[in-house]
Amino acid sequence: MTNRKNNIVVGLFVILSLLILLFGVYFLKETVPGRKSDNYHVIFSQVSTLQDGDPVKVNGVKMGKVQGIELQGNKVRVNLKLDRGLRLPKDSDVRIQNIGLMGERQIGILLGKSPEYWPTGAELEGNLDAGIAEAMGVAGEVFVESETLVHSLRNIMDSTVGKPEFVASFNNVVSQTEELSTRLNSFITEIDPKVKHSLANLEDASSRVHILLKDQEVPVKNIIQNGQEVSGKLREVVEKADRVADEMNRLLAKVNSSNSTLGAMLNDSTFYLELRGTLNSADSLFRHIEKKGLDVNVNLF
Repeated sequence: MTNRKNNIVVGLFVILSLLILLFGVYFLKETVPGRKSDNYHVIFSQVSTLQDGDPVKVNGVKMGKVQGIELQGNKVRVNLKLDRGLRLPKDSDVRIQNIGLMGERQIGILLGKSPEYWPTGAELEGNLDAGIAEAMGVAGEVFVESETLVHSLRNIMDSTVGKPEFVASFNNVVSQTEELSTRLNSFITEIDPKVKHSLANLEDASSRVHILLKDQEVPVKNIIQNGQEVSGKLREVVEKADRVADEMNRLLAKVNSSNSTLGAMLNDSTFYLELRGTLNSADSLFRHIEKKGLDVNVNLF
């Protein structure tokens, strides 16, 4: 009986140990016996510190875990094991998120509102949120660039301010600047009264011109008004002259016309010759009378 009891105790201990071992394995794997799951695949450009077994949370609720990470060309393919029954709309956002100060990661899925859903085994596109690891990488780059900048500044300082020649040149420039400032102050002091006097004269001249213009305003207006009146009268004279010219043109046309007496006389050459002969005879008679007198004989019968 004693051996039988010992065997029973040993058997119970072994069974209990196996149960504890199985429970520990499931606990460490964070799996529940009998729970069914679906697989999905997500493509990332990089996954940073994401590892197998990292949790997958849907809208903040843990619904699965990462089960497999593999390189696919220049991308990374991550296999997700999600609880069965979960449906992913096609406009869902899948991201690798930072959840710890030591670079811990998880897959975060924000469900969309599309009426269309991804089928089981579908391949989705994912994004990476910057975390501690990326920040440390950027900080390292910043430190390297800062060191390069400091080195460049040091070289510039050594080649300029650090040289004795630069100090002498700088002191020379400072002294010349001070001398120029002194001369400028002296010039301003000397020219300031003259400028003020010129401004006063200019102001006085401006006042006198203003008074002159004000005094001559009425005469100028009268001259302008008289000029307008003269211009009106001159316009009337020009119009009368135009009318006289028209009358003269008509008169000359009548004189030149052969239908008029004067025109016929002017245009007839015979009449001109006879008239000239008559005038010559009359001239001779008047000369004879002037020398010998007038002798008149009257014969009645």
